[in-house]
Amino acid sequence: MAFQFRGVSILAGLALATFAASASARDYVVVSSTDPSVARGQAFDAGARIPLAAGSSVVLMHATGDLLRLKGAAGGVVLPRRAASQGDADRLAILKVIVAPPGRQATGGMALRKTRSGVCPAPDQLKTLDVIVEVYRAGCPTSASEALEAWFTAHPPTDADPA
Repeated sequence: MAFQFRGVSILAGLALATFAASASARDYVVVSSTDPSVARGQAFDAGARIPLAAGSSVVLMHATGDLLRLKGAAGGVVLPRRAASQGDADRLAILKVIVAPPGRQATGGMALRKTRSGVCPAPDQLKTLDVIVEVYRAGCPTSASEALEAWFTAHPPTDADPA
């Protein structure tokens, strides 16, 4: 009898852990949108339908760092399904905090700390997403934010195939 209860407890714990992991995983974050109902910094799962009105467009960043432009349609649009590694998803979680509007940046539970040298690098020196994330983690959110905006400009989005 104790074995049955223990087995059920383990299964319930695994189910809860799986649900929690899937609830926090996101594959895309909104970089820009012409539709006011789709906010910058909002995150979506691959395959999700987003309420993007006809005539509107949205630029999304995938967890891999790829930028994608989608054009709105009646009934919204469905995001492409793409696999991403856990490392990509973790990086995207931090990039989402950087991309989010200033009023929403406090969410996410990340505390900024002072840098060891007290000096943040110049944004033009930050060339990769991984470096931008590390600079943000090191306590330089302004440098990271400016570098990410420059990265967006240097890497134009590709247009999604209308399917």
